[in-house]
Amino acid sequence: MAKAYLRINVTSGQERRVRDRLRKIRAVKSADLTAGDQDIICVVEAPTYDRVLKIVVEKLRTVKGITKTSTNLVLE
Repeated sequence: MAKAYLRINVTSGQERRVRDRLRKIRAVKSADLTAGDQDIICVVEAPTYDRVLKIVVEKLRTVKGITKTSTNLVLE
């Protein structure tokens, strides 16, 4: 199973709405509001890294309110 952590920035005031939308995406195992450089940290799992990246590009980054993502693939 391939796994990635995403650090996500969103439009001010949209944090909870974006988090709730992310949690509805099947590959998203968690999405939590955070304090720091990002607004949300999200965990994505899929059978392959190619699939993880496809989910990030086609599903997560298209969520209205997301302004920036940073994807960290888990190696071990």
